[in-house]
Amino acid sequence: MLSDKGLLRRAGTLIVAGMVAAGGLFSGVEARVRQVASADDIESIKFLSPNNMPLKVLVVYSPGQQNANFVISLINIVAQMHEKGMVKKDDAFKVYVIPGWDMQEKDYAYINEKVGAERVKRFVEFNKAYSTRDIWMQDWGEVGVVKVKGDPKPQTVVFDSNRGRDNAELPGILANFWNSYLLKNPSNQYSGGDYGGNIEVTPDNVLLIGNTSTPELRAYLEKHGYKNRMAVLETDWLHVGHVDEYISVCPNPKALRGYTLIKANPRLAMRLVKDTPDAELKAIPHKEYRDAMLAVKAYLIEAEKKRAEELKLDAPARRRRTRSFGEAVLKYLESSEEMLASSESGANLSWGHEVARSDVEKFIQLNLTLANLIDTNVKKACAKISEVRNDAGKPHSVLSFPALFRKMSGTKHIAYLPGSVNQLILNNQLIVPDPKVRAMRLHISKTAAKVGLHANFIDSLPYHNLQGQLHCGTNVFRHPNKYFVKPR
Repeated sequence: MLSDKGLLRRAGTLIVAGMVAAGGLFSGVEARVRQVASADDIESIKFLSPNNMPLKVLVVYSPGQQNANFVISLINIVAQMHEKGMVKKDDAFKVYVIPGWDMQEKDYAYINEKVGAERVKRFVEFNKAYSTRDIWMQDWGEVGVVKVKGDPKPQTVVFDSNRGRDNAELPGILANFWNSYLLKNPSNQYSGGDYGGNIEVTPDNVLLIGNTSTPELRAYLEKHGYKNRMAVLETDWLHVGHVDEYISVCPNPKALRGYTLIKANPRLAMRLVKDTPDAELKAIPHKEYRDAMLAVKAYLIEAEKKRAEELKLDAPARRRRTRSFGEAVLKYLESSEEMLASSESGANLSWGHEVARSDVEKFIQLNLTLANLIDTNVKKACAKISEVRNDAGKPHSVLSFPALFRKMSGTKHIAYLPGSVNQLILNNQLIVPDPKVRAMRLHISKTAAKVGLHANFIDSLPYHNLQGQLHCGTNVFRHPNKYFVKPR
């Protein structure tokens, strides 16, 4: 068996030899192989947004990580998009499957069996020359377009985040495959804050980047195209520390600017849980989530009963009565953007059959505090977009998807339920981590449908259980000059 490095070197040779011959795939964009682009040669870089049409959806199939059903579901969703006429013939794209290091021939046969040989032939590309232990396809970098000194035409570029690990050579291999430039992160800190999930861009090229990114990377991007076009959002409260954990950008033909921001909303999640019938919550298949959601609902319902009792009192008695935390929460949930006193406390939840009331209260307070934090950062992103576009005063299209977080260690937090905002966006199709609560799925579907988007739910637990989500486990090569919504 080859060592990891030996395997990667062989993979690069085989892929380049076998695939570069395909030539440039981007009409209107000059393409050529250039293994390394000097930073001094780059005049500007522009990352591609979800409004750019997809060409390849990258995912790792790793039997050891138990993501077979996830990969199969992803392939089927892409196939259905094409079969139902949602994708024009000239805009067809495929799922590009990179095998995990432990993938065997029987695993290929399993995909063929579950998806169907014809679908696999039409919508899947397998790379049998390269394998990896690293399933996090979003982490190695981003795809964009650069302007290079002395060259009048834009060039495609693969930006290497400098993640290293088992995918250290993957950005270079893909750059060769696509006849693209390769641009390496100037920072050598090997910071997770520089990974692709922390670099998101709007269709009008406003960069949303987390403050966990390195100063070296932000300075480089400011120098090469993103000066005064960068919203640095708070991500240091997150365990992983990426902006895609609470905000995403979706093309939307109905929106004023042609796109919508989708934010994680814990406040909304708790409203939905409170109003969900017990029978639905008891139907949640995962015991931990079932017990937790029932406990949260019970707490809020009790608070609601206390508030109803208060209304029976005369005015002087009501003024003398001290409102409980639970009642304050209810008022807050109903009043949308008011500030609730924050707390540094937060339960490190391990829900048993009997959930301690104090843990429930800490969990609720923690999520309301984080809801305020998310709202503040989304407003900051909107303000920067208005500044860049010079359209202050015009409303922004912002949708909420329900989300709940839990405390890790110290001041770090992570999605409690699979994070629905950490999604894969392919044209008007949202491939959304299943939040495991029916009311949340229905709300997401209805909210998306109002703006012409369609939500496809997928079981992302293999990623969620490893402290990542759907967007983290995929990446998309997009067309630099084809758009789902005409840029505005």
